[in-house]
Parts: sequence; structure tokens; C-alpha cells
Amino acid sequence: MTYRTLLVHVDNSRQCRARLELAVDLARRLPAHLTGIYLPFRPPAFPDVTRSAGAGLPPPPEPENDAKRLAQAEQMFRDICQRQGVSPERLTPQYEENSEIRTHARYADLVIVGQQDRNDPETSPAVGFVESAVLGGGRPVLILPYAGKLPKAFDNILLAWDGGREAARAAADAMPLLMGAKTVHVMHVGRGDRPDDLGPIPGLDIGMFFARHGVNVEVTPERGTTDISIAETLLSRAADMSIDLIVMGGYGHSRMQEWVLGGVTRTLLETMTVPVLMSH
Repeated sequence: MTYRTLLVHVDNSRQCRARLELAVDLARRLPAHLTGIYLPFRPPAFPDVTRSAGAGLPPPPEPENDAKRLAQAEQMFRDICQRQGVSPERLTPQYEENSEIRTHARYADLVIVGQQDRNDPETSPAVGFVESAVLGGGRPVLILPYAGKLPKAFDNILLAWDGGREAARAAADAMPLLMGAKTVHVMHVGRGDRPDDLGPIPGLDIGMFFARHGVNVEVTPERGTTDISIAETLLSRAADMSIDLIVMGGYGHSRMQEWVLGGVTRTLLETMTVPVLMSH
């Protein structure tokens, strides 16, 4: 199994160049077809929503500058691809941003987006953009943090394992990256007030599954108490072990046309310090 088509979100944010550099390098090394989808920031239709969702944010760009901003983003994308010898396909949808990313995600093996930065509205073209991609696209989504330096390769990977469907989906979806890693740490983080039903060594079974695929795997059970402490434990261990990538299930559901994330998933997306691959 490998990734043959990558879809990367192209925008005018400060973090876009680093995102494109990583996506183009990954496409070159796999190798894989690379599609760029340009979805610029669009302010909500109602001013009250704008104020409540992003108080203190810089004003949105003027509509008459859209063509210029598109040209700038496409030029950057084209230059990076040309420098690394990758021939990309570019998409410029003109419709609703969240439905566009969900639709085009289904034609890709992996979707690459950026973490929302509340100080840079360009990182999220619509309210709930990343949530929509994770929960509604039907494909694994690689979310890159807006702060810090991105890794050159995903050599050291942490898999968050709870035995659930979403975690199993993420494990299978991440297999091309797991097989290429030097070490994969399977970490089961259970709730302190709930008994585990995954045997005396939680994570051992999925570790054996990986080992049969030739993955160099280590299993480390942990225990947390709340959604926040579980997320904090994962990020703390990621820092301690110099992790390049966290792989985990993305939990949530759709409610009244809004994508609602589970507690651990939401906390990781808000506080992530390393790239995270999520599947729902």
C-alpha cells in the first residue's frame, strides 16, 4: 500500500510555504500525484458571527484582491514544485469551502492542511474547515502545526491507540508512513476511571499487526483521566521522544450542519506541537 494522490490546501497564510514544501517533498519521495486546492479565507456572511468567532483578528482581504492573491499563491506552489521536479495539478474551486475540501478529499489518498492559527485568518478559509476535512472527507488528513519547524521526514511516529474504530482506521490509513518510519511507538492512553478491555498490555495486539507488516514497533501503555490530560499526555510524550508525527483517530459527529469534535481530538487540534494524522 502507498499513497498515489496527495491533496494539499493552498492559501495565502504565513504557514503555507512550509506546508507546500512538505507536501511537494512527500510527493517526490513516494512518488505520488500532487493536487493543490486553493481555498482563500472568506469572512462569515453575518458580522456578529465574525466578531464572536474571531475577535481581534486582522480584517479580511478585499474581494477585488482575490485574483491577485490567487496568482501569488499559485506562483509559490508552482515554484516549489518546479524546484523539486514535481508536476502538480491545481484546483481553484469557486464554491463553499468546507464542501469543496470534503468532495476533493475523496479523490486523494492523503489530505494535507494546516492547523488553524487564530492570529491569521488565512489559515482557515471557513469556520470548521479542518473539522470538516477530518470528519467529512472520508480520507486521512495530515494537519501541520502553524508554530515551530516541520520535520524533514516522519522517522519517529507515535500512534495513539484506544482499540476503537477510528484508531484502527487511522492505523491502516497511515501504513505507508508507518512502514517508512525508523520507529513507531504504540501508546495506549486509557482513562483512569475506566477498566481496559484490551488485555494486560493494551496496544500489544495492534503492535503485532504492525510487526507483520515489517514496522519497527514499540508498545507503551499510559493512563490519563480526562480528555485534556489524555491530549496533554500524548503531546508530552511526543516532546520527550522527539516524535515527528502523531497518528490518531479523529472523533466527532455532525450536528445541525456543524462538525463537532470529541474532547481529545479538539484539544489535540488546538494545542498540537507536531504534525498529526487523523482518520475518522
